[in-house]
Amino acid sequence: MTIQTIDTWADIDLDHHIFFNLADKINQVIKPLITCFGLGSFNYHKTYNDDSQISLTNTPDWKRHYVKNKLYQQSIFELPAHNYLKNRIIWSNIDTHSTILDEAAKFGIKYGITLIEPMKDGCEFYFLGSTIDDSTVINKYLSNFYLLEKFIANFHVAAKEIFAAVEPHRLIINDRKENKLTFSTANHIDKFPFLSSIYGYKFTKRELDCLPLLLKGLSSKQIAEQLKISFRTVEMYIDNLKQKTNTQNKNELLFLLSEKFS
Repeated sequence: MTIQTIDTWADIDLDHHIFFNLADKINQVIKPLITCFGLGSFNYHKTYNDDSQISLTNTPDWKRHYVKNKLYQQSIFELPAHNYLKNRIIWSNIDTHSTILDEAAKFGIKYGITLIEPMKDGCEFYFLGSTIDDSTVINKYLSNFYLLEKFIANFHVAAKEIFAAVEPHRLIINDRKENKLTFSTANHIDKFPFLSSIYGYKFTKRELDCLPLLLKGLSSKQIAEQLKISFRTVEMYIDNLKQKTNTQNKNELLFLLSEKFS
């Protein structure tokens, strides 16, 4: 297979390239998501270990806008494949994506979630977006998460013909390397907000900041130094975490956090 290398997406015919012209077939495959979640926007890309990509979309006008305006240079999901672990990320939790979300809203795409699936030969990204102007749609995703997992598990089988059509057209886009985000930035967009929503915990942002540090075994004093806040403030956050998780002491809290968030 020959992989085409281009300097930028503008080097190909975006109106006629196969990546942007399979919406009808994709809508047939994702029909269960449309029915269950009222899904309005489905975008998928896979970044291979050699940094080539394939892409699928049922909203080609948005995807063309995304690549024409080089928004991929600002996306945390456009880094080399080795950066990622399996994850599920609510878009509103991504501090660096305000520009992308503002642009997507122009196409009626307002709320959504990204599913990250590492593979042996790269990493897959599923972008599930709602065109319903109601933020509570996220709760529907979270409360029916097992259905999303089942969909992902069967996607390659259901979309077998689509993948056969697009995989020979893998692209390496050189100016993706101009994405200045780093893995430390990607690591900041972590699983803790998502999992806290799954389990129904109403943790504040600062309480969530403490979670990974607690799981690493840091003391309250060390956490205070890392977060540049007072020791007493950290102790208050830990007390809040114990209260919200109905644990009696720090050991019980750490056991619960390790079980659910590690």
